[in-house]
Amino acid sequence: MSTATIFQGFNIPCPDVSVIIPTYNRLSMLEEALASVASQDFDGVVEIIVVDDNSQDGTSEIVSRKYPNVHLISLKQNVGAYAARNRALVQAKGKYIAFLDSDDLWETHYLRTQITALEGKERHFCISNIVIWDTAENQKQVWVQKPNLERYDSLIHHLLVKSFIYTPSSVVIPRQAFDELGLFDETIRVGEDAALYERCIVAGYQPIFTELPVAIKRKHGKDHLTNAKNLKIRKESRMVRVNKLYPLLEKRFDLVPLQSIYADMDADFASQYFNNGYFFHWLVLSLASARNASLQYALFNMIRDIKELLYKELVRRRNNGRREMNRQPIQKFL
Repeated sequence: MSTATIFQGFNIPCPDVSVIIPTYNRLSMLEEALASVASQDFDGVVEIIVVDDNSQDGTSEIVSRKYPNVHLISLKQNVGAYAARNRALVQAKGKYIAFLDSDDLWETHYLRTQITALEGKERHFCISNIVIWDTAENQKQVWVQKPNLERYDSLIHHLLVKSFIYTPSSVVIPRQAFDELGLFDETIRVGEDAALYERCIVAGYQPIFTELPVAIKRKHGKDHLTNAKNLKIRKESRMVRVNKLYPLLEKRFDLVPLQSIYADMDADFASQYFNNGYFFHWLVLSLASARNASLQYALFNMIRDIKELLYKELVRRRNNGRREMNRQPIQKFL
């Protein structure tokens, strides 16, 4: 699909899909994201909505000048990603809603893959696998976005403990779901995308896993969401959602006891603290998981955390050694 075809503007009565891109001070990445949308080989009509969340880098001026057919919403104050998406959802006309973060990218067949999987199916939403691109190290790895049914009893069990969906940029949801369930909860600054998927499941919307890595999540710089303060906020937010959702889900699904959910959540956040070097917090949450499950359960997870860290360190040293060996002939030649 050509750029001229895909940038149809916001006067389309019934586009097939609305692509919602919130952005804040990421102009160069935003333009790359827009280029990835323009390169889609999807045959339908696409509406693109960019929400400038009060950027200070000239985003609105550049978008309005260079992309006149993109529906631009310029906010006068910073409201956060979820509220920004809501501003677009109110105006979106597409049968399907596709989210794309401004620092992420799509492969050319992303929309075709996702929309084809959804066509003709009622009450479903679609999730692709992703490529995580560490731009600092220029390393890429495929991330499979499916529930881990070896570790958790069911999709719902996994979703309550932690979201297996890494980025909204890999999700396409029918507009009908938002009409039924409402918009993102703007009072939640962290994790509301996971809360939306949980609400979809409660309402009977089932995920379709296309299992193709057609979305690219770019990691650039240190993730502020994994510092100790934000990990605590994320855990507290997760606890609130679990306590609210569990009674509703328990009536419809065969779930493990709530105490087991708490133990799994403690173990998961303990691992996140451990991986980011917060060893005291790791120990505290590991002990909490023991109280909610057993000492054997806690020790098993702690040993697994240590093994995974040692393995990552081994891989890192091996990769560094290979890079050093690759440089040696050049140095010798010089």
